Amino acid sequence: MSIKKIACFVLSAAMLTILSSCKTTNETDAGNSDKTKKFSVCLTSMGVEPTEDNKILKKIKDELGYEFEFEYMISGHEEERTGVMISRREYPDIIQISDETLIQAGALVPLDEYISKEKTPNLYEYFEPIAKKARYEGDGHIYSFPNYGRPTYGGDDSAEYYGPAFWIQKRVLEDAGYPEIKTLDQYFALIEDYKSRHPETNGVSTIGFEILAATGYEWVLTTPPNYLAGNPNDGDVVVDKNTYEAKIYADSDFSKRYFQKLNEEYDKGIIDVECFIQNKDQYLSKISTGRVLGMFDQHWVFQNAEVYLSSKQMHAYEYVPLALTYDESIEPWYRVDAQLNINQGFAISKNCEDSEEVIQMFETFMSEKWQKILSWGIEGEDYMVDENGRFYRTEEQRNEQRDQIWSAKNKIDVFYSAMPKREGRFSDGNGTSVSFQPEEYEATLSDYDKNFLKNYGKDNWVQFVNEKRPDPVYFPAWNIELEDGSEASYANQKMTDLARRYLPKVISSDTFEQTWQEYCDELRKINIAAYEDKINEQIQWRIKNWQ
Repeated sequence: MSIKKIACFVLSAAMLTILSSCKTTNETDAGNSDKTKKFSVCLTSMGVEPTEDNKILKKIKDELGYEFEFEYMISGHEEERTGVMISRREYPDIIQISDETLIQAGALVPLDEYISKEKTPNLYEYFEPIAKKARYEGDGHIYSFPNYGRPTYGGDDSAEYYGPAFWIQKRVLEDAGYPEIKTLDQYFALIEDYKSRHPETNGVSTIGFEILAATGYEWVLTTPPNYLAGNPNDGDVVVDKNTYEAKIYADSDFSKRYFQKLNEEYDKGIIDVECFIQNKDQYLSKISTGRVLGMFDQHWVFQNAEVYLSSKQMHAYEYVPLALTYDESIEPWYRVDAQLNINQGFAISKNCEDSEEVIQMFETFMSEKWQKILSWGIEGEDYMVDENGRFYRTEEQRNEQRDQIWSAKNKIDVFYSAMPKREGRFSDGNGTSVSFQPEEYEATLSDYDKNFLKNYGKDNWVQFVNEKRPDPVYFPAWNIELEDGSEASYANQKMTDLARRYLPKVISSDTFEQTWQEYCDELRKINIAAYEDKINEQIQWRIKNWQ
């Protein structure tokens, strides 16, 4: 899975130019008479772009003396942009990476050489429980600040669920009398019934089930059978719980069962006929209209489309996560402990003239003071503190948080989301964000949502999926990196390409059995063994080195 968020802005051509390396300027302002350090930053996370007069960026400049020039990679073109950087050896100072490409290119500075308990206590504390996993297997160095997945600080009171699920609109469940839906057949029966009685939504045709099959999101199409069979997210493989042996499941009987079900639903007109030719923006656009009843996805992918629905008070058109299985005897395994984004997050390029200053900047950002500013905002403006020291927001402040124009001027979430961060609780007991502050999260719920949760006897959306189960020591296999140009990497790409090309045919085919067999035959022409061997090798390496 990727950590990339949803784009809400249009990029100008000027933003795609390669930015210069670290620069020191002589600009001064009323709050900072010293020289200002300016860093160029390349982001792959997407969200609301901060304005030039953004108050948090101004506070950082005034109090810390840092300025930034941001470049935003266009979604779907990250690989191309990275290739240009490498070929020209022109890198921004700070780069948000999502794989090992820039590490292998020798473009990054090892971070562990700068981090110590004495000089960088905040970063040291951050890395201490994840150091074994964060190190690049090639040379043992740490090259990035993972932005998500570190064990929580002080406990986990999270109320939002961002992981994989079969999502369904609240209005569908409400209409059916708030039923417990546990299996795939129950899920589609509910959608079929609702769509038959509500063929239109706000003047446009209702879509029963949507699929994101765009390049880079093939896993939305390929991984659901794994969950339905009761397995955790190990990407393209199932790992035996006793022997730890990994095998692909693309042509398994339980995969066939899922795609046969989709084939039946496609024939019934439940699945969007445009799903295989649309891009991600079109997919999100359909969700934001409220016409999509359900889909399999991870919440972070479509979250901003749902935020749009919330901003329009269309709460009945928002979604609930369901941890479905093929039958009720199977224990679901969707929700897991936070998984570290290995070789993802911010890295420092070798072109940066002052790596140590960047380290100190992130050390400061990891302090509780600045984490509160980056997450909650400015006390008295963006949040309040009650007589017991608990953070809360007024209704006006909550409404501001939903306004993207306001957010562009008052928050830097697109930058903050890519940073290393504290998740859990601060030392004063407050949650590190609203989603970790139970009473404030409850206060942000609409009356509709409060009534909805009451009817299910639940407090939040996390409770709709399974309880966490202990993760295997190697877990997860999906973030095992494959060396570019290797037989394993080539086989993996061939599997992905074949799935993208054939599974739409399988789902829409009038001759399912024949088309499915053709897909399986083509799959077995690929050197699957090279891929499985590499995954198994790395699983054994992790078992040896991560304990």
